[in-house]
Amino acid sequence: MTSPFPSLCPLPLSLTPLFSSSSPSFSPFSECLLPEASVTVSLGVDFNDSTQAANFQLCTKEDQFSVSIQPAVGELFLPATMTEQDFRKEQGKLLGMNESSATITMAAENTTRQPISRQVATVANLGVVPSGQDNIHRFAGKTASSGALVLVTVELRELSAALITINTEKSVMGPMLLRDLKRALARA
Repeated sequence: MTSPFPSLCPLPLSLTPLFSSSSPSFSPFSECLLPEASVTVSLGVDFNDSTQAANFQLCTKEDQFSVSIQPAVGELFLPATMTEQDFRKEQGKLLGMNESSATITMAAENTTRQPISRQVATVANLGVVPSGQDNIHRFAGKTASSGALVLVTVELRELSAALITINTEKSVMGPMLLRDLKRALARA
């Protein structure tokens, strides 16, 4: 990206992606910065459902700055709204290799809906699915880029044990999200 007005822009900026076309993409941003000036801009990055870092160089007329943005897996989701019945139906389609699960021990005082929902929200951008059972907490989302479903179930068991189950066709994201949720819920 170069400035169409080089004489009016003493410090042109450009963004040089360091990845293939199937990797993250960037939204445009202002390409000109006047001397001694500062500006805050938003740079949108579409990670294309990838957990790989977006690596790029911010280039000025005289220098280059390497930048790497690593997304947390939970930030790649958008909340989804669905009924408990729809959740179960979709979960039934995402079994086997599309499922990751683990059992953890939680602090007894933190095994109710509100602390569980709060901890899940700190890890992943998921919507709460209404549940008719006090011991089962469900959360749903879709990947921001492709819209692939991500379903999370936290089933409370005896003695502060909880079974966390992730169902998604994104086979790399499932285990990563499970790892992050285990950490968050075990210390909830």
